[in-house]
Amino acid sequence: MEQKLIDAQLWTAEDGHLNNLSCSDAWRVLARLGAPYRYAGKAQDGRSEYLVLDPKTGNVIATGRGESTSEAMCEAALAAKRAMQA
Repeated sequence: MEQKLIDAQLWTAEDGHLNNLSCSDAWRVLARLGAPYRYAGKAQDGRSEYLVLDPKTGNVIATGRGESTSEAMCEAALAAKRAMQA
């Protein structure tokens, strides 16, 4: 996960080692997007789900799911970064 975030410019080596279970690290990743986000709850498969919203419209532009809340946050950030670049 850490390398994917570095490649997407959402984490740097200067940030230190990414703790995959740390919500504070995941919040830092999401904050770098500059877009609002929110917890969507548990998906039907039981994994946590996070949404990233368009800052202007409030529409969902990306979702991320993970076994942990922090994993869902990072997956949402990666999906949003791809969506914003498209």
